[in-house]
Amino acid sequence: AAAQGQLDKGADVIYAAAGLAGSGAIEAASKAGKWSIGVDSDQYNQAGLAAYKDSILTSVTKDVSDSVYNLIKSVKDGKPQTGEVRYGLATDGVGLSDSNPKYKEMTDLIAAVNKAKQDIIDGKITVKTAP
Repeated sequence: AAAQGQLDKGADVIYAAAGLAGSGAIEAASKAGKWSIGVDSDQYNQAGLAAYKDSILTSVTKDVSDSVYNLIKSVKDGKPQTGEVRYGLATDGVGLSDSNPKYKEMTDLIAAVNKAKQDIIDGKITVKTAP
């Protein structure tokens, strides 16, 4: 319903930061002929969203498997990770999927995304984080 409200107000792209709970937003964007952006994993390749995959431009991904592996390895090695551990762009802990061939064709967009990514890594752009 929230995505439909945004579409009704003229949104061109819907990003629902809700993992699989955001499937309805992806469906609404697809039915409206608009783009959606998945989250957590590459939603373009999820079987449950196959009917809508052509409208999933990209997905904001998290490398959960690496973070879990690193935690388990730290315990096994006798030096358990403690406190806050962040995985960001510089370590490929987060990123954008490029499974949709239509995304790969958008070379100007990809160049802008790559520039912004590098500017964030280099500290030229500061991304606000929650306290």
